[in-house]
Amino acid sequence: MRHAKRWTSWTRRVGVGGLMLVLSACGNTALTLDNYDRLAPGMTRAEVEAILGEPAGCSGAVLFDYCRWGDERRFIQAQFIDGKALSFQYRGLK
Repeated sequence: MRHAKRWTSWTRRVGVGGLMLVLSACGNTALTLDNYDRLAPGMTRAEVEAILGEPAGCSGAVLFDYCRWGDERRFIQAQFIDGKALSFQYRGLK
């Protein structure tokens, strides 16, 4: 009986871990055309993050920043100049 209890605990942990892996593979659920349409030039990075959440990554130099939400196949990308959005692009949104 004791071994069965350990097995059940182990399978629960594996099941929860598997569920977390599947959910993380789904990516950012804020990546929709509706949210893309809410974005506008002149928004601050904080305003954009309020809609899309934390970006997957950013890069830039001096006054320019480029941030991306999502991955190579499905993303929203923003270009910021001095903290204000200049332009947005997207790929793979529905």
